[in-house]
Amino acid sequence: MSARYRPGAPIDKAKKNRHLNFMGVLENQCLVLNRSWQAVNVITVQAALSMMAADAATGMNFTEGNFVPVRWNDWLNLPVRAEDDCIGTPSRRVRAPRVIIAVKFNKVPLKRPRLTMRHLRERDGGRCAYTERLLKPEECSMEHVVPRSKGGATEWKNVVLADKRINNIRGNRSLKEAGLTLKIQPKVPGAKPFHESLKSRLKFPEWEFFVKK
Repeated sequence: MSARYRPGAPIDKAKKNRHLNFMGVLENQCLVLNRSWQAVNVITVQAALSMMAADAATGMNFTEGNFVPVRWNDWLNLPVRAEDDCIGTPSRRVRAPRVIIAVKFNKVPLKRPRLTMRHLRERDGGRCAYTERLLKPEECSMEHVVPRSKGGATEWKNVVLADKRINNIRGNRSLKEAGLTLKIQPKVPGAKPFHESLKSRLKFPEWEFFVKK
């Protein structure tokens, strides 16, 4: 009898779950290094495998604290260990890379921090822009120098770190109206090498070798 699909036929749940797991692995993150082994980007496993198959990248094989670049054909033959993620093909299981080397790229891209509370605290040293008092995380607020109600934009040049209590007292008034003076002036932070942005978001232990503390 033919094994063709029949409406209402039972679904192989184990096979379906494996397929969904493999699809999820393709969306995992992979660290990209340049030829000098400096972190330059984070991409999906799917994109990393495409680069490796096109010989635009080699995968980093980690074994007992050592790491060695491996080309695509050899990568396909690497064993899938218990700690590895993998994807399935009709003929084999392929280990998912966690770090690859872009063999034709040797630049170090610079990246400016996004405007977030964490990055604002870093820029202003964790101090209130009005009192210069060192604030606890729960005391911090993002203060607009020119209030949004008066056309102030949410951008680096118009925000400072401030004590929540001062922020609440000031409300929508201008600095002059509220009798406030900035002791810490807002500024756009300088761009930093890409690896600087990875320090607090290491996805895998293998990334630690290439991100400076």
